[in-house]
Amino acid sequence: YTLTNTMTSTGTWSSDYNTLNNNHYTCFSIENTCSNVYYIYYTTSSSAYYITLTNGKKVEDALDEMFNESNINTTNSTVKTRIDSWYNTNLSSYTNYIEDTIYCNDRSISELNGFDPNGGDTTKPLYFSPETRALTNYTPSLECSRTQDRFTVSSSKGNGALTYPVGLLTVDESMYAGGKASDTNRKYYLNVEKSYWGISPAYFHYNAFHFGVSNIGNFSATISDSVGIRPVISLKPTDIVQSGDGTSTNPYVIQTS
Repeated sequence: YTLTNTMTSTGTWSSDYNTLNNNHYTCFSIENTCSNVYYIYYTTSSSAYYITLTNGKKVEDALDEMFNESNINTTNSTVKTRIDSWYNTNLSSYTNYIEDTIYCNDRSISELNGFDPNGGDTTKPLYFSPETRALTNYTPSLECSRTQDRFTVSSSKGNGALTYPVGLLTVDESMYAGGKASDTNRKYYLNVEKSYWGISPAYFHYNAFHFGVSNIGNFSATISDSVGIRPVISLKPTDIVQSGDGTSTNPYVIQTS
């Protein structure tokens, strides 16, 4: 790698960090050539966050490997492990009545910011599409355009990465149910007065933030590991409601035989 159009440092990081929008690359030395180049994608007044590029790879290659390659999603997250255990204990005997539906972990990117080598703002994170739909446009969607983001048991419907047909709530589903980012909505049915994880990614800088439903009813982006998990399933269309109206005090009872 050979660096060109290099900038001259003032010697003070607090003066330099917000001027890197067109100078993301460094060899971490005074040389302008290196076998490994370091790409700075996010900065704060005290820190720089970077990825290492080798073998002639570009930033676009790194993003493709992170979000599109077939070898991603090979390690279960803590949340997925807990959900699988819960399903196996409580619902495995009812699998014939549960639809292998799509649980959409939409990782399509809406704003590259610091990951854009052609002038991306290193003081802003990478935003995923759910963040833009939820916090900028308030335009929920149930579409899931990328196969690698369609989490299913069967590979004919999606990515085939699930062991059981169970997932988490998307931020779009929260919006359709009445949730908002800034307003408290204590009365809609997704509010259980405790915070819990969702499946939709929001943004990434030095941490990855996911959407969830907060303890006051609005949806918010969080990285907290102290919030709860509320698994969701979809019943097959052939299942028949035997009784109930779907409220918390009179839930649906499904006829399973």
